[in-house]
Amino acid sequence: MLPQDRQSEIMKQLQKFRTIKISDISKSLNVTRETIRKDLYEMEERGLVRKVHGGAIINKANFETKYINRKSTNEAEKRSIAKRAAEFVEDGDTIYIDYGTTALFFTQEILSKKDLTVVTNSLPIASELVDYSDFDVIILGGSVRKNEKSLFGPVAYRGIEKIYVDKGFFGIGAVDIHAGYTNVHMGESEVSRLMMSHSQKNILMADYSKFNTAAMNQVASIEEVDVLITDANTDQDVLEQLKKRKTVVLTVETEGNGLDE
Repeated sequence: MLPQDRQSEIMKQLQKFRTIKISDISKSLNVTRETIRKDLYEMEERGLVRKVHGGAIINKANFETKYINRKSTNEAEKRSIAKRAAEFVEDGDTIYIDYGTTALFFTQEILSKKDLTVVTNSLPIASELVDYSDFDVIILGGSVRKNEKSLFGPVAYRGIEKIYVDKGFFGIGAVDIHAGYTNVHMGESEVSRLMMSHSQKNILMADYSKFNTAAMNQVASIEEVDVLITDANTDQDVLEQLKKRKTVVLTVETEGNGLDE
């Protein structure tokens, strides 16, 4: 087995278990412990692993990004919300899909649509769509925020200037009746804010955990969002206040079977 093949297998084991023992991996690969030690030293120099007594652990930066971690947080709620949001997409639409995990689930729900033009600042979403011949995919340029794999900055802002879409689909970091819709990262928030102003209809997706809290950067006031889709666990008092502010509020059951307006 070539060194790169061994090291690839070591990484697979580390991604699965986070830690390995030299004795175990040498047995499974049928090589000496000294060979594995050399592999681990090389991998440590490349920043992939950190050697510990008798084995190694995966370098935290190479295990899971915050983005990947969040995909499994409230996943049932996010998928139900995404499925309902997908019902707003019609064949032939030009749409914007914002970054974030709920937006990625939404993207997976629209793959059966026809003749869509999709604008996005999310590399994972662009990757999800690029192989579908019925979609024209436009990626906003800019700097890459590595944890989120999203694009932001002056290049992105200039790209938005002459782009207008039928519908914009947005995730959000926090929802507060006074602060409005807010996110943590200033650059990403600016992209979302600009695209909301260039969308004929703004549809926002937020699970229950996003409510009654505020992040630093406002993306939109309550009145700037046309439709809010959330799940049945969300504070109903807050939703009633949003409805009074002329927001269309749609609530889905976690299983995706129920809908109240």
